[in-house]
Amino acid sequence: MSQKIRKKLSNVLKEWGLGEAEAEIFATLATSGGLTAKEISDELGYAYSTTINCLNNLRRMGYVERSKEKRKFIYFANTDFAGLVEREIKKMTSSLKEIVREIHKLEDRYRNKLKELAVRIEKAIKYIEGKGLPEGLK
Repeated sequence: MSQKIRKKLSNVLKEWGLGEAEAEIFATLATSGGLTAKEISDELGYAYSTTINCLNNLRRMGYVERSKEKRKFIYFANTDFAGLVEREIKKMTSSLKEIVREIHKLEDRYRNKLKELAVRIEKAIKYIEGKGLPEGLK
């Protein structure tokens, strides 16, 4: 049963944009509790170096935490999904706002070509920020 849940969780994470290995490692930690990199590597069949690289990526993104026990690092999944989703939404909103700012800085001839894109991005930002469903998305 744990395998089925692990696979479904891994699929969700891949839809969020994580790679295959990162998604599988996160799902394994979420369904297993704390594990060492060696335990993860052995369980999933990834090279130890691949496992460490993925764990470091997951830590940088806030998906995994670690603590040191008896000279070994034990890794844990951050299962605060609401917090993870909120952080991803903030990053996306910030990136979209930056694109709109860049479009508005362009010379008229270029800005006019991208006007529709800017409008659609602004609608998406309003939707994300909870200001109601934009007319074009109803």
